[in-house]
Amino acid sequence: MYLFRYLKYYIILLILIIIQRTFVWMISLTELNIVPDLVLFGVVVLAIKRGKIEGMLAGFFAGLIVDSVSGNFIGLYSLAYVLAGFFAGFFQESQDTVISKKLFLLVIIIASLISNFIYFEIFFLSGSYTLSFIEIIYKYILPTTLYTLIVSSIFIIIPRKKHTKFSY
Repeated sequence: MYLFRYLKYYIILLILIIIQRTFVWMISLTELNIVPDLVLFGVVVLAIKRGKIEGMLAGFFAGLIVDSVSGNFIGLYSLAYVLAGFFAGFFQESQDTVISKKLFLLVIIIASLISNFIYFEIFFLSGSYTLSFIEIIYKYILPTTLYTLIVSSIFIIIPRKKHTKFSY
């Protein structure tokens, strides 16, 4: 039973990775292909439910899978998701506390900013791209964070069963 509790989070995370890499491009915005980061959403939820260490581990392995599938710098998404999972883990729910919807959205925003900042800044500044620091923030980091927030909000407004303690 203890193993199943962990396994279900990682199976959900794997499903989110598959959806992220196969279907999410269909809802991309602009010619820059801005898409919501479903994997980040999964890492944040896991970190809030299970804590910093498990959020970091989930971020590392999810990032490694995304990196290996995308063909970009190996370890870049891992670094971004590890830091986001570590941050979100500070808001871990205990048995007596449940994180509010507003706080959850705030955690998503900040974790997304952290993750996107790490990923896009390293990706664009290490290559032969001619984008400035401000352009990267304006064209990639903020739109991706906002899109991730909007998609995360959809999961919050979906009604939950009455007998569960989850508030988002």
